[in-house]
Amino acid sequence: MIELPDSVHDLVARERQLLTDLLVLLGKLEAEPRDVDDVRTALADLGGLFMLVVAGEFNAGKSSLVNALLGEKVMPEGVTPTTDRVTLITYGEEPSEQADGPNVVRRTYPNPLLDAVAFVDTPGTNAIVAKHQELSERFVPRADLVLFVTSADRPFTQSERTFLELIASWGKKVLMVVNKIDILSADDERAKVLEYVRDHARDTLGVASVEVYGVSARHGLAARLAGDEAGYAASGMVPLENAIAARLGTDRVKLKLASPLGVAAHAAEQYRQVLDNRLALLQDDSTTLAEIERQRKQFDRDMHRDLKLYVARLKHVLQEIERRGEEFFDETIRLGRLPKLLNGERVREEFQARVVGRAENEIDSALHDLVDWFIQRNLQLWEDVMKYLNERRAAEQANVIGEVGGRFQYDRQALLRGLRDTAEDALEAYDPKSEAGRLAERLHGAVVQTGLMEVGGLGLSAALVALMTGAAFDITGIALGLTVMGAGLLVLPGQKRRAKRELRAKMVELQGLLESSIVKQFELELSRSQEKLTGAISPYTRFVGAELEHLHDLKAELERTAGDIEGMRREVEALR
Repeated sequence: MIELPDSVHDLVARERQLLTDLLVLLGKLEAEPRDVDDVRTALADLGGLFMLVVAGEFNAGKSSLVNALLGEKVMPEGVTPTTDRVTLITYGEEPSEQADGPNVVRRTYPNPLLDAVAFVDTPGTNAIVAKHQELSERFVPRADLVLFVTSADRPFTQSERTFLELIASWGKKVLMVVNKIDILSADDERAKVLEYVRDHARDTLGVASVEVYGVSARHGLAARLAGDEAGYAASGMVPLENAIAARLGTDRVKLKLASPLGVAAHAAEQYRQVLDNRLALLQDDSTTLAEIERQRKQFDRDMHRDLKLYVARLKHVLQEIERRGEEFFDETIRLGRLPKLLNGERVREEFQARVVGRAENEIDSALHDLVDWFIQRNLQLWEDVMKYLNERRAAEQANVIGEVGGRFQYDRQALLRGLRDTAEDALEAYDPKSEAGRLAERLHGAVVQTGLMEVGGLGLSAALVALMTGAAFDITGIALGLTVMGAGLLVLPGQKRRAKRELRAKMVELQGLLESSIVKQFELELSRSQEKLTGAISPYTRFVGAELEHLHDLKAELERTAGDIEGMRREVEALR
């Protein structure tokens, strides 16, 4: 355990609280268990051993370096990967070894240096065994100080750059060690290699300067074991030891406090990106919903506009019947046609032929086209929505926005699948023929309910024709009756005018009632169609609205926490 000065106790307590608050926030963010474990472990390590982690590629000589620093062959060495688990080396009166979980070995050794620090030897990266690299990467967050070992025969490879970038993302302090420096005999060669590593490490870590030490761990260990102080000095180990000793002296508390904050900052940045990704997806979702709503409103406007054309067509058929009826009255109700007027059956046949004629077919055709138009436009709306959803899905898959994870991803994908499934089901179950039949029946029923007609068992067009024919014969019957009763020549012209006037009134009434009944039923059908679409979308709409509010709240909380972490890091850096 580290003995902390009294002046630092308050800072430690606040750091503990900050890490605890971050754990609560990560729970709200539905963070991955592994990320939560990193912060929880950092919190636990805050008052634990100072951990000096030795990392680098396999065969760079990490185990040799640990042995040289301890002056004993604590770790096995070899040209093949010899470390397949993380080895935690701490002080003990006797050498011992025990497993500390499936991936960690804890070794004790009676070395005074281990009183102040725990050495951690990690498996080599860039090895054949992928698990080795994963173990090393997962232990990095626990490091208070990292010795990054590269080899003089292949200094700072691309894979080392990648691993060092990972270490930098956790905010770790790093000392660069170029091992096997003895293979370079010329001083200028050594200087060039050290400068090369220094420049590239500085760029990778994003810092102003990097400490780089050239050593021969193998020669250093041999010299230590032989008690050869001059040989040990020649191995380059002394400056590295001094650098480590300095960190364990004045900088020890700062490093110990800074390490968990680096883990916290890493987690905060990682989940800031997660939140940004989720918000970006929700923004796309809002755009999708806005486009669907735009399509729905445009559909509504188009339907109301086009309905007027179909109603006008129906009214035109009725107006033509009225016009032909007036012509029929002019030609029929006159003295010269009196003998024909006495033949009611013949008058009826002539009226049917000249006035009604093809009206039933025209009305039927107009109604059929209206029904077909309505059915096809509704079908087209669902097809347009389905097409747009599929396009959005394809675009999203082609441009994946990082990891979003958690319940958010599950719920969102479930809602999108549900919406697509609803649209697909609606399209598959949509039978235009049967839908048209049902709509025609409802239109007929709407006209009947107006009291306009009381004709059962007939289609709407036939019923309208029957009504018009009956109305016309009511009028002509009056004129005929008056004429036959001998009302005289003076009565016949007046009755003809009356007949035409009443026919016109009847037809105007018929047009108005027909229009109002069709429009009323149209509004009901349109409302039913829109409600179905709105009902399918509403769970998705509610989710987007609720999640946007929830995520903005979480982002604000995360930004406050990240600010607190950065502020505390500055406090730690300012410690004296």
